[in-house]
Amino acid sequence: MMETMKKTENNPLLEQLQQPDIQAVLVSLLQNLPRFEKNLEAMGNIASFGQAVLQNKQSMQKYDELVRSYNINLETLEALVGLLEKLPKLLKQVEQLENFIDFTTAILADQQTIDYATSSIKSYTEPFLKKGQQGFSLVKEIQQQVQATTKPLKLFTIMKWLKDPNVQQSLKFVQATLTVLNKKAD
Repeated sequence: MMETMKKTENNPLLEQLQQPDIQAVLVSLLQNLPRFEKNLEAMGNIASFGQAVLQNKQSMQKYDELVRSYNINLETLEALVGLLEKLPKLLKQVEQLENFIDFTTAILADQQTIDYATSSIKSYTEPFLKKGQQGFSLVKEIQQQVQATTKPLKLFTIMKWLKDPNVQQSLKFVQATLTVLNKKAD
């Protein structure tokens, strides 16, 4: 036994082979050898096919015609490299766009969400619509009053209106507007 230990100490290869993890790797390698052989054979077949295509003048002529049909120059190659450099950023943008489209599609497919959005929009716009309708009805009522009145306006009637606080406020507003506009014009 002492002799075996001395042989092991002197031979580093035998020391390596006695390690369990090395033994496990070797067993796995031996088990996979048939698969490795098939893969090497397939690569050899591909290489043989490539050589046959390169030696076939007719195939090479078609390939040459195809390459010549494209306008590939230095500028085109630089643009291609630039585009390849930007692909990660473009991919992020496309993914964001895709997420937005998926989100929008999901919303449009969900009737409950559409109803909620419609009611929310309606609650915001309803006060403005009511004010607009009130303003429209006020204008309509004023037009009807103007058409119904046939009496001509008199100077004393206008003077009486000047005492009304609403007319006074409106005239002050007109006066202030004219003052500001005159200052801006100078």
